[in-house]
Amino acid sequence: MIALSPDLDNLVAELAENDHERALMTRAVRLLAFAPTEIEPALDLRDRVLARVTHAERGAQYWAHGDFFAHADDMAWTQLRDGIHVKVLFLDPETHARTTLVRMAPNLPFPPHPHAETEDLYLISGEAWVGDVPMRAGDYCRADAGTAHNDVRSGPAGSIAIVISR
Repeated sequence: MIALSPDLDNLVAELAENDHERALMTRAVRLLAFAPTEIEPALDLRDRVLARVTHAERGAQYWAHGDFFAHADDMAWTQLRDGIHVKVLFLDPETHARTTLVRMAPNLPFPPHPHAETEDLYLISGEAWVGDVPMRAGDYCRADAGTAHNDVRSGPAGSIAIVISR
């Protein structure tokens, strides 16, 4: 156990109003020995922290630290058809791989489409049908390259899905 200096011991005795407070203060003072030493932060620390917590100056989509970021709330929906809107979160210009949010109003068919690449569909909210297969939020559907979807539609509450083509 670490002993208190006479000065600290006297200060604790003077400040404490009862034995319980004296015990708590003594314990707190003893723990000060384990407190970290003060260090001077790097000069650019504030700027680096602000850059990490704010993205407004970077825009809705950007590369940082080797990773690509897309802030969907900062992106506008693009109308694909009446009641069907998309946000392209990522598009690789070389491979044409893309990640897209798809929002559909209630009870709408999605246009028939072939799959040049493998397509992964993850239903985030609502309900949808792929052919005669019902999907609910959290469900997943994979379509291999060379296949086609001719009967995809949203459910009565509409739907939001993330679609990855690769």
